[in-house]
Amino acid sequence: MLVLVLALVIISPFITLPYYAVVPGQAQSVQSLLHVPRGAATHVDGNVLLTDVGVNDVRLSDWIPDKLNSSTDLVKQVDLTGGLPVSEFEAQGTVDMEESQLTANAVALRQLGYVVPERDAGVTVYVIAPGSPAWTSLKIGDVITSIDGTPTTNPEALYDAIQAHHPGDRVTLMVGSIAHPTPGHEVTVRLGSVKEDGHEVAFLGLGVPSSGIPSMGTQPSYQFPFEVQINSDNIGGPSAGLAFTLGILNSLSGGHLTGGRTVAATGTIRPDGTVGDVGGVPQKTVAVERAHASVFLVPADELSEAQPLAGPGLRVFGVRNLTDALKDLEQIGGQPGPAAKGPPPGPGGHSVPTDWQDSPWS
Repeated sequence: MLVLVLALVIISPFITLPYYAVVPGQAQSVQSLLHVPRGAATHVDGNVLLTDVGVNDVRLSDWIPDKLNSSTDLVKQVDLTGGLPVSEFEAQGTVDMEESQLTANAVALRQLGYVVPERDAGVTVYVIAPGSPAWTSLKIGDVITSIDGTPTTNPEALYDAIQAHHPGDRVTLMVGSIAHPTPGHEVTVRLGSVKEDGHEVAFLGLGVPSSGIPSMGTQPSYQFPFEVQINSDNIGGPSAGLAFTLGILNSLSGGHLTGGRTVAATGTIRPDGTVGDVGGVPQKTVAVERAHASVFLVPADELSEAQPLAGPGLRVFGVRNLTDALKDLEQIGGQPGPAAKGPPPGPGGHSVPTDWQDSPWS
């Protein structure tokens, strides 16, 4: 028995379990990731921080320490990835980040009084069925804008365009990217076949065909008055949307949005300014504490997850939309600044100056 125990101890660091450990990540300045047009940037007092989580493999030797660590959550791999290959799951995170940046830019500029027209440009690919016609022809994050000249501005239009063909037909897709849906490039695909309601129908391979719900989404295209570039710093997922929105507002509206404080934020952002739920709020709260932030804005429905982990020096606010966030920042002395007036800033640009003194991640 003792020999078996010793053998288990020896090999346990080499046995990987089907779990991930979700741990506190970093809280870093948004301002250092923004690039705005020359003449638009202002000196920023305080800081807006985004925060993330770390996702680690779990070995047998890690199981007990991770279970005992109050800031670590053990999650089944399949629950985190949805059963997708890791490469597809990670690619989805990149897509979510790109979309959150575009949305944050649109929401912030509209809040400042700029007109930002929006239209449905095409269908963004989120999941590709292995071995399907799309598997070798498309990649996650591609935006399909037409099939054989028929516009595909949303998933329903794409589905209808595919079903107008027969299995084995060759079709030409116009494919762009999230940032630049058009003009894109041509991709020729021979449609496959799948049985639906007892009939063989054309099949491209986006999502799970038997469910009837393709894993794709409508991709908006915004007409921005000027460009604000965001460097995601290799962070994936949509949860930095609120932080990016606040960072852009702070950069373009006088730099006093946080009242000189270090303010962290997490939450997705939708085109109407609604803030959506995210994952890992307890771990993010720990990261925010470590960064010595004094305010943490979280989705309202997840406020109860953050408050127990917040120390006496950290105030946590639950927000449902951008308006809530701005009101909370005013409450702590922040100044949203006046609405934008006059023409857009001129061409060119530079990074926004940042005060890093409160952040240990500098």
